[in-house]
Amino acid sequence: MSDDGLVLRITAGVLTVCAAGTMGLARFFAHRILNVVRVKEYDIPVLDLAPGSVRLGATENSLLPGTYGLTWVDDTGEHVGHAIVGPIVSVLGSRPVWPRWVRSTRGATGHSVVRELVEVREGKLEVGLDTTWEQYAQLGDPGSAYGLDFVEFDLSGELGEFPTWLLPGDGGSRWVIAVHGRGGSRGETMRILPTLAALGLPTLIPCYRNDVGAPSTADNYYHLGNTEWHEIDAAMAYALEHGATELVLYGWSMGGAIVLQASARSARADSVVGLILDSPVIDWRDTLRANARVNRLPRAAAELGLLLVQCRLQLDLDDFDWVRRAAELTRPMLIFHGPEDAFVPWERGLALAKARPDLISLVTYEGAGHTKSWNVDREGYEREVRDFLLALG
Repeated sequence: MSDDGLVLRITAGVLTVCAAGTMGLARFFAHRILNVVRVKEYDIPVLDLAPGSVRLGATENSLLPGTYGLTWVDDTGEHVGHAIVGPIVSVLGSRPVWPRWVRSTRGATGHSVVRELVEVREGKLEVGLDTTWEQYAQLGDPGSAYGLDFVEFDLSGELGEFPTWLLPGDGGSRWVIAVHGRGGSRGETMRILPTLAALGLPTLIPCYRNDVGAPSTADNYYHLGNTEWHEIDAAMAYALEHGATELVLYGWSMGGAIVLQASARSARADSVVGLILDSPVIDWRDTLRANARVNRLPRAAAELGLLLVQCRLQLDLDDFDWVRRAAELTRPMLIFHGPEDAFVPWERGLALAKARPDLISLVTYEGAGHTKSWNVDREGYEREVRDFLLALG
């Protein structure tokens, strides 16, 4: 065999291996996007306790500004404790700088963080416990967390019965429908429920397909809002059948993508008078590419992964780019988002706000990561929500 022939065979072999590797990464990427995965990591040790404060191992989470929760389990893995921690008091040792994908450096450094200990709500917080970070701060349901009146019932949808919370408010005609994000739960909405209750607004918080306790899809895939909006449509129908004449849709992360789809595709969309979006997915291409970069996925694999997502879900991601569709928007919108969000980049939300300044207000809090605006500035966040709802008339 000539030298040229050998080179060609080696080159062809290398290209084949590279193509196979790229396809494998693309399939893995698509799998992670679409599959329902819920994991809690108990990676934050309690190192010391003092009156009104707790010293924790320094992790990317425990160094976040704002108010959050801690939970812990016993030796059998059963939940036994819950505490609420407030702002950072001090960071002991040089503040570490890690890539965003690093969850914890426990055991690798001597760094730790002292935070205000707001309240131990359940169990006993002790030195030596391994805890997990709770972005929602409060756990349980609206009654156990805040003492709010609520009922739980099953909402009928196209796949079956979906567990739903209803806060009755004052029985008025303007209702809020609150929608959590990808892989989350109804607990994500609880941070704002006292504000909505104080305004007297009846509020529905439905589960949607593939949630814990809700019907699953045959493929067990998230559909990025393309099908999940049907559960929100069912909630809209329920509200309108029980006294609502006006609806406000409120969504976190993928919940934002879901309510945007509902506002565009529901036969009941004329009843929607406003939207509130917290770190919303405005453009799935942009969001998925950002997640690929965070995980150091080669660009070719990421782009192939996007094609696989579209093929598996039988959709066009261009239909989920609301900057491209900005002219279609007709309702006032309040968006919470900022540049600290590594998972859903804020640039598309910023572009959308600039495209429709007549309708959209964008609020940014320094240091607020993905869906953490309330955690960073509770008073400011609640004031913005309250003012937006009151301004709707």
